[in-house]
Amino acid sequence: MTLDYVEVTPQQLADVADDGEKADELYEQVSSGETAISGFVEKAWDGIQYLLDAADVGVQLREGEPIDDDGEFSGFDPDVVRHIAQRLNDAPFERLAPYYNPTDMTERNVYPHCWDSDPETEREYLRERYAVLRMFFDTVARNGNAALASFSV
Repeated sequence: MTLDYVEVTPQQLADVADDGEKADELYEQVSSGETAISGFVEKAWDGIQYLLDAADVGVQLREGEPIDDDGEFSGFDPDVVRHIAQRLNDAPFERLAPYYNPTDMTERNVYPHCWDSDPETEREYLRERYAVLRMFFDTVARNGNAALASFSV
């Protein structure tokens, strides 16, 4: 399961509301563009969410407005994007890092279930993906745009 965000205009997001097929088409179109702004957090999404929750950052990575019944696509309007960007910018990885607990993450079944195999490498993986996430939301917020999230298996 991977999580990716792409920047879309508020109008593009409105055009795909409640239509998973249109959301899929928009996602494919936007994500394949040369100038696409993407927040591809790969399989790190649940590990990042674990850290965000532990640090009480107040951001839910998969809590956008549902677009389809399968839960593959969700939208984040510009106000939500700005809120997330602010919360992430207020929480550098150094604030999250003390909460990294491979044993607890494994016991809690945090996806992708690899935390105790090579803890230092996995921490760095979370750091890198978190940097991508922060940059994505910061850029999209500064652009005044929305985000389309794709959660796929």
